[in-house]
Amino acid sequence: MTAANISTFGMVAFEQGSYVRKSGSTNWKVQPVPGFGLPVGPPVGMVRIIFDAPIAVPYTLLASAHTSPSAPMLTVNTGKMDKDGFVVLVFDPVTGDRTLQNGNFSFAVLESE
Repeated sequence: MTAANISTFGMVAFEQGSYVRKSGSTNWKVQPVPGFGLPVGPPVGMVRIIFDAPIAVPYTLLASAHTSPSAPMLTVNTGKMDKDGFVVLVFDPVTGDRTLQNGNFSFAVLESE
């Protein structure tokens, strides 16, 4: 078994129409995801976390949504994990009228030694 270190971690919140960094390590930032034909699409449950320095080794990503009374089943999925960062998709898996939904989440990046 290989040991792992948490190299990057944080909490991201959706406030006043944008995803913002709320807390965590200092080596990352939040970036809107391009989409809908625009360089920066509307913030519909999608955000990219960018590392300050690329991660050269394979890493494991843990992410968890912060549920709320209006979205008690809120969850996250991750995508496009590369050395520069990763994408987080926030969604409600239960409702039939919407899937992507804005919401807060936390994450941790584990790098193997």
